[in-house]
Amino acid sequence: MASRPTAVQVDAGTQRAAVDAILKRRASAVLRKNRAQFLADVDPKNAKLVAAQKVLFGNLVQFGFTKLSYLRGEPQVEQWVIDEYGPTTYLVSAAMTYQIGGIDDQVAKTAVGYTFAERGGRYVLVNDTDLEAGLPNGSHQEAWDLGPVLVRRGTRALVVVEPGNAKLAASILSQAEVAVKAVNKTWSASWRGGGLVIALTLNHEQVRGADFSNPQVESLALATHVYRTLPSAADKLGKYGGSYVVVNPTARYELSTRILAHEFTHVACAEYGPFAPHWLIEGAARYVDWQTIAGPRDLDKHRLVVRSDYLAKVNTLPSDETFFRTPESSYEIGWLTVDYLVRKYGEGKVIKLYQELALRGADQNQRDRIMAAQLGRTEQQLFADLKRS
Repeated sequence: MASRPTAVQVDAGTQRAAVDAILKRRASAVLRKNRAQFLADVDPKNAKLVAAQKVLFGNLVQFGFTKLSYLRGEPQVEQWVIDEYGPTTYLVSAAMTYQIGGIDDQVAKTAVGYTFAERGGRYVLVNDTDLEAGLPNGSHQEAWDLGPVLVRRGTRALVVVEPGNAKLAASILSQAEVAVKAVNKTWSASWRGGGLVIALTLNHEQVRGADFSNPQVESLALATHVYRTLPSAADKLGKYGGSYVVVNPTARYELSTRILAHEFTHVACAEYGPFAPHWLIEGAARYVDWQTIAGPRDLDKHRLVVRSDYLAKVNTLPSDETFFRTPESSYEIGWLTVDYLVRKYGEGKVIKLYQELALRGADQNQRDRIMAAQLGRTEQQLFADLKRS
């Protein structure tokens, strides 16, 4: 009786060298916009895979990568995959490291999983979904992974829709360009990144981990995580930052400059680190989005409403644990707090506070220490000041 095929029958060094060469050629092919080179390492007998890779290449070249590379991880052994593709099977995950021109002010990463096998005396790609279940949340759900897309680019904005919807893309792009400028004007003049807006249809249940098929998700848009290099104190804890905005498919025609300014504020602030309190994260974004639509009288009226309807009924700022249980109250109190801080201390001081809290405010003791050093007030003392103001 013949034994089942095993991967150990093949020289591992030969496999690694062949796979590294393929990954290098794939990255080069995208940067050079060379489709023939990209497809040359795909199993030519797998018509379905070849067709999918043609779509993938067409998508990738639209994004305008200025940097692209793949770092191979350690190979994995799955007997069912070896049974499918034979003893030369090489199953491996890789870090796709890239930078999109005008969007990413730092390199970003996403995980991919590939299956390679020897065919006709050389290694080729035979599958790109076998490892999906073991990849981090949102992997292989990038905008370029989800079938044919149409990408429209501005100076510092990129919009992704399905082919044939150029009018929608143009409308969103116009709003996005204004929103980027609003974030620079109102929040941080030093932010040099851009806004990537993914506005695809409900044909895609999840995009970058954002699952709008869940009826409990009522957001019009979400700023989703992007793996990037963070300041050293955050990196040591394995955290991540950066954001691409995913639009709820049911709200694609409800977008506004205000909504995008809110989400792009998250994008601009993500590089600070992951530890800022939710009231500050969402309060800053709400502060910016209000500035895009309201004049001084409107803001004065809204401050009175928030004080009477929400602030008067609570005894503390919303905690991270309870923030999203009462979103209407939490967002408004977060906005009022940031608005108060900006008016009292100035935007520069508030941004510095945000940066320090995001970098080192992993628990309440650290947050109070930072706030005392920056403002001379703990979080609870700040809340008391807000009540009295």
